[in-house]
Amino acid sequence: MADNTTNKAEEQRKQTLEKAQTYLELLQAQDWDKWINLWADDAILEFPFAPKNRPSIYRGKQDILTYMSSTTRSIVVDSVAELKISPMLDPNKIVIELTINGHLKSNRAQYNQRYVTFFEFEFGKIKHYREYWNPLVSIDAYGSYEAWMKFHNEL
Repeated sequence: MADNTTNKAEEQRKQTLEKAQTYLELLQAQDWDKWINLWADDAILEFPFAPKNRPSIYRGKQDILTYMSSTTRSIVVDSVAELKISPMLDPNKIVIELTINGHLKSNRAQYNQRYVTFFEFEFGKIKHYREYWNPLVSIDAYGSYEAWMKFHNEL
């Protein structure tokens, strides 16, 4: 019985890893139609340390898609570096650490950002995504907090 449970958990962990890798590939390709289909209808995208006056939670596929696809209007990803994928004990969860090397379209300012992301899958879809990043990198790239907020308020 324990072997059967272990096999099921390992198969689920494998599927979780594959879905997370697909997420990264589609995000980098900006293939939003396929990317959003990885998400559950009632999914949550969370930024626990979002700066003041910025949303910390997006709920549902439409809000998530609107937010994430809008970032590509301002940020060009030149490369993804330092990718580290860490499966968790729960086979439906995974942690991904990565660095994005890029620049802003508006002023060509360097945008090199480190992320730590926590994925939770349910029935093969992303149910909860939690992302940690340094807002100071973004603020510096835009030149000021006010300029950064102005851009995001226009989305």
